[in-house]
Amino acid sequence: MKISAVNRQVSFGRALTTRELKEFEGVKKEARNQLGLDKTTAVIFDFSVPSGKKDTGIGTGFSKEAVEMVKFLNTMCDVNSVQVQPQGEISNYVRSPYSGTSFSLGEHIIDLTKLQDESYGKLLTPKDYKAPFFNRVTNHDTVDYNNVFSPDGQSAVLKKAYSRFEELDEASPLKKEFKQFKKDNAYWLERDALYEAAAVLNGSEDMRTWSLKDQNVFDTPKGDTKRINQLKRVRDDDGYNVVDYEEFVQFIADKQQKESKAAYNAQGVDVYGDSKIGFSQKDYWAHKSAFAPNTEFGCDIGDGKYSCWSPAIDFNKLDGEAGELLYNKFDTFFKRYDGVRIDAAWQLIDPLLCEPLKDNNGNDVFDNNGNKLGRKLDYMPEVPDNRMYIMKNIILKAADNNNVSHDKVFLELLGGNSYQSLDAVRGTGTTLTHITRYGQPAWGRVKYYESWGDNKYQNMTPGDYTIGAGTHDDTTIEEQAEHAHSRLDYLAHDLKLDRGELEHSKEARSKAIIGELFTTRNQFMTLPDILGTNRRINTPNTIEGNWSYRATQDYQREYFENLASGKGLNLPDAYSKALKAKHNGHDTQLTRKLDYYAGILNSDGPMTIKEANKILK
Repeated sequence: MKISAVNRQVSFGRALTTRELKEFEGVKKEARNQLGLDKTTAVIFDFSVPSGKKDTGIGTGFSKEAVEMVKFLNTMCDVNSVQVQPQGEISNYVRSPYSGTSFSLGEHIIDLTKLQDESYGKLLTPKDYKAPFFNRVTNHDTVDYNNVFSPDGQSAVLKKAYSRFEELDEASPLKKEFKQFKKDNAYWLERDALYEAAAVLNGSEDMRTWSLKDQNVFDTPKGDTKRINQLKRVRDDDGYNVVDYEEFVQFIADKQQKESKAAYNAQGVDVYGDSKIGFSQKDYWAHKSAFAPNTEFGCDIGDGKYSCWSPAIDFNKLDGEAGELLYNKFDTFFKRYDGVRIDAAWQLIDPLLCEPLKDNNGNDVFDNNGNKLGRKLDYMPEVPDNRMYIMKNIILKAADNNNVSHDKVFLELLGGNSYQSLDAVRGTGTTLTHITRYGQPAWGRVKYYESWGDNKYQNMTPGDYTIGAGTHDDTTIEEQAEHAHSRLDYLAHDLKLDRGELEHSKEARSKAIIGELFTTRNQFMTLPDILGTNRRINTPNTIEGNWSYRATQDYQREYFENLASGKGLNLPDAYSKALKAKHNGHDTQLTRKLDYYAGILNSDGPMTIKEANKILK
């Protein structure tokens, strides 16, 4: 491809203009082709999306603001896929997305502003948006869960919309959509709604406090029919039928999820869902016969201790209830998303199960780091067919039935028995997720995964992996750059960089860590790392202030300001470093073009694209 001459009539210390971005597009495309890149993924939590004018205290990937932000990431960072983190239901008391439901989407991420549209039957009016809930948040870069879950918050507004939905004619387009939605999601929808009815009757969302009768409604595959019929008639304090209301909420969430996916796809961006290995209380209650009694997925945390995560499926029922649950879980994911990341996928290949420890009062036991402790079972279940039954006969079958290619099934094989799981997944066409965070000269570097040798992580081709500098939620690249001195030898060698500069410059280390990711075919970065902030999404074993990072409303300015400070994803710099590594450190015409643009983005005095257009028109 021929690259056009770069317009030199520019001022440094600013964002690129639209005209220059058009020219830069050709440079990016040629660099991407020479590097052989495929998927460049932004890991995004819904709550981290910047808010619009009506800020309720939380972001959502269903909003137009999310679509606009992803368009910006595509333009500046060549992001062509987003990995949305678990979108299930949470509460104000358990805010981690990894505690959420497997099937039901969270009502907290519904974009309420859309409910005034004709396509939603105008369920909300302009007057509704004058309520305090929409107008009292002033801090736009931190999630305000207290506002979201306040008595007059998200749920109260949705109930107002539901009351108007009930009044719609049965022949209305929205009511017809609702009926089809219920039919399409019959496996899980009513059961999840029944849980909320039982919670109302028992005065608690914690099923462990319920009567034994209500705890065990689904002890059998079909459930207690008599009790189910009773739960269907339960009404809440506002007089609404609980099951009908919950099904309405899921319908609205599903409708918005489909619309947002279509909007991302229209930009050439794929959407991947994050399937957590664990199950919520609601999942467990609604499909109890699929789970092994008093058994949880877990992991070895050292010193002879084991941590329990969540209820474990009964591996003896893979041809029955457990297999049906897993198939429907992944079938739902492949219907919602273009692909899936499976959290701790090794648990479905070579599981590690524990029995939770209890104190003298029958309560769970925790260590000082917040780990729920358990005893490793004496006998681990064997997954049939050489440990591949779940992968081949359930997950990949669900992918095939939804026309999802296997390379869009991302397996997180980090920790636990992941090492033993590699042989089992070899040849399935799936993509392995790995990180360079703990990189050492002999382990963890990009080249390590793609070299020939005896180690099981090796003997893979570049397309077998998607590699990030850190995990999906905790340690930031800026934190890693602060303490990356043990990685300098291989970064200098692999990227053909000056080791002395890496030693003395945190900025150089940060850029090297990012640049290394683009020496392989697939790479991912979290939203904070892309924007260059040092704010964590998750600080493990922390409650107050956790899961609260939001990109600012003026995220473009934040991004360009951080680039000027040497932080964040300066794409032309990363591409240039990767290309120079490929060409043994030599400059080319293309790397010089990239360095030119990288220099602009790394200068002082950045602006937004809009401001650059005004000043430099």
